[in-house]
Amino acid sequence: MLDIATPRVLYFDKFSLDLARGCLRAGDQDIELRPKAFEVLKYLATNAGRLVAKQELYDAVWPNVIVSDDSIAQCIRELRGKLADDDHNLIKTVSRRGYLLDATVTTSAPQQTSGPQQMPVMAAAMAHEGRAERATRVAHPGPIHAPRAWAAILTFFFSAVSAVWGATFLLGGGSLTGLHQGLGEQQADFQDCETCPEMVVLPAGEFMMGSPASEVGRVDVEGLPRRVVIPKRIAIGKFEVTVEQMSIFMTETGMTIGGSCRRLVNPERSPPTWSGPEASFEHPGFEVTGSHPAVCVSWHEAQSYVAWLQRRTGKPYRLPTEAEWEYAARAGAATRYSFGNNENTLCVYARFADLSSQFGWHDACHSELVAYGAAPVGSLKPNPWGIFDMHGNVWEWVEDCWTPNPLEIPVDGSAFSRPGNCEMGVMRGGSFSSSSLMVRSAIRSPMRTAQHMFNVGLRVALTLGD
Repeated sequence: MLDIATPRVLYFDKFSLDLARGCLRAGDQDIELRPKAFEVLKYLATNAGRLVAKQELYDAVWPNVIVSDDSIAQCIRELRGKLADDDHNLIKTVSRRGYLLDATVTTSAPQQTSGPQQMPVMAAAMAHEGRAERATRVAHPGPIHAPRAWAAILTFFFSAVSAVWGATFLLGGGSLTGLHQGLGEQQADFQDCETCPEMVVLPAGEFMMGSPASEVGRVDVEGLPRRVVIPKRIAIGKFEVTVEQMSIFMTETGMTIGGSCRRLVNPERSPPTWSGPEASFEHPGFEVTGSHPAVCVSWHEAQSYVAWLQRRTGKPYRLPTEAEWEYAARAGAATRYSFGNNENTLCVYARFADLSSQFGWHDACHSELVAYGAAPVGSLKPNPWGIFDMHGNVWEWVEDCWTPNPLEIPVDGSAFSRPGNCEMGVMRGGSFSSSSLMVRSAIRSPMRTAQHMFNVGLRVALTLGD
């Protein structure tokens, strides 16, 4: 292992790793890394030329925290992007074993090359960040901090693409008001801290909330379509809050969640039978990893999580309102699902009780997800706004108190509330145990705010302003 007592800078390939400042540099350009990605690179650099097992990385970078393989994979993916290591020549993956930094690492600076020779490194890194695959990968490492000229070019490029895409959608007959109206506003995913939920920015706009009388599967509590305005930009979780994120919350606060949780005992029966309060956050009745959605979470515990997120980030995180949730789920569409009306296409987008499941009420299409339970977040295709699992996987709490009268839901995007505490809350989106009719964009269902269920979790939201 390299002795890094002094000095505090490591040099390899075209890069330097400043251990004192916690940053990566290419020539005289800083390349921003998230703290955990930096720690992973630091550990690989101090062990350059040696295979580092995954468990060794876990112990070094995430001591005493339960994380999944996705955490390491996310960091490695970010590092390769920032190092322009598309061919994996620097960071090598040894299948099922670990990673190796294949470079000579020194503690003395190599002979400096001229400034212009450093530019291709930055350009390659920025090109990697802008690839189309970035929209579909599960983990988003965040943008590299480019010089202002490059930032302006990228801003214009992404804004122009968004505007053209939005116009194309409108011409195709979609109901999309307010999505990237012009070139002046760049919409970008962001993450306020390393373990915070990744967020998708949505524009202010309006949509028709509810379901028409002709919609297959509709119920009266959805209400007939009404114009609802989302007056300010919002951000909503790209994924449902995960087991890993909830575990960190529990570790830092000492709070225990998910007690007295009920699960299905005989899912093949219709109606099924229920267990007693024996399931839990860690054992909901199916195998979970850090990247699975957190379930067995009550509405009150969901509120505690967003309050902790507020304290951690200094930003007013909260649960989405019903209106915001449906706005995000529809993603500009007025159809049953964000992609249209055909439930036979649902398996591409949603984890639900499809024909491959063991549920007695299964329907629609066949999927490859045969195992019982929720799927890791982001396993399927996102909706047109880049948000995953809005149809199915797990029910999601929203901010509102329950009302069976949809006309009481505010049309200004705010939450419906009752004096005092909510005894009945609202769940949206359906779950892996729901039929295709129960994962439509308009579906809404009541549940006691103190109750824990094996298929109920949450997604977070944030108001961004005008």
